[in-house]
Amino acid sequence: MKSKIKKLLFECTKNSRITTKELGKRIEASQQSASYLLNTLKRKKIIESPSTIVDAVKFGFINVIVGINFIKTDHATKKQVLEDLRDYNSITGIEECKEGVDLIIDYVVPNLSAFNKVHLEIADKFSNKTRIVFVYPIIVSHEYYKNYLIRKFDSTDKILFGDREIVEISNDESLILKELVRTPDKKLIDMAESTNVPIKSVIKIKRDLERKGIIRGYTSILNNNKLGIQRQIILLKFLGEGVREIDKFSDYAKNNKNIIRFLKLIGEYQTAIIIEEMGEINLIRDIRENFPIENYRIMKSEKIHKKNYLPISNGID
Repeated sequence: MKSKIKKLLFECTKNSRITTKELGKRIEASQQSASYLLNTLKRKKIIESPSTIVDAVKFGFINVIVGINFIKTDHATKKQVLEDLRDYNSITGIEECKEGVDLIIDYVVPNLSAFNKVHLEIADKFSNKTRIVFVYPIIVSHEYYKNYLIRKFDSTDKILFGDREIVEISNDESLILKELVRTPDKKLIDMAESTNVPIKSVIKIKRDLERKGIIRGYTSILNNNKLGIQRQIILLKFLGEGVREIDKFSDYAKNNKNIIRFLKLIGEYQTAIIIEEMGEINLIRDIRENFPIENYRIMKSEKIHKKNYLPISNGID
């Protein structure tokens, strides 16, 4: 992959709302060239969709990840299950895997009782098609930039679902936030028109949502298969006496160019990481050499089918 394309992909996953003028400066190209390259990658579905990063804990939500295996593995069954899961508002993420587990589902819900209600409904609905492999509530999530795409390292750490700081927002703020979540790349002038909120207010509201830490950024979902990017999700269980090493491991994750997400979990495994690399991934070997790992589970990603950060219909009404 050409260096210029890698830089562009990095900038678009760092900020999907970046202007083509600024993008051109970042990748050392003219605005026209940057615009053409960006549109080409979108047309070829290499850059698949933008996403607004919202810290849903600000509205009192929690995050739970669930692993699912198919009992029936025919194409028709998989397609039906995936289509049905997409329709669940509380399911904000669906990732299909080729090894380790078949699906990883992200739930964003008000509490564990709400999760259990939806989870049991889904388990019953697909009881003859799927089985649950694991369920892990997330304590905190750290998201990092895709530093493996560039030479210069950006150690920015977006912390989501940490300590709860519940906020209240106005009706206009709710309208604009919904617009930014539904259509992250929508122009502000168009948001003003569709919401009947004056453009000056739209600009101020967007800035305020970012300043309050409600919106943590804007990213893009890439087609990893077309780009030759390998992706793994690894669950890690530390030895009893090594639990104190988790904070050290957190620093390790933050400063590793291939780790793009680090999670602290409740359950059998205490942590999880998501790794991406342009070639073969062998990071587990280095982790086991440097940290007291008792057990681990590696899941190799095939495709991201859905990725949001906030359930819209009941999340910010």
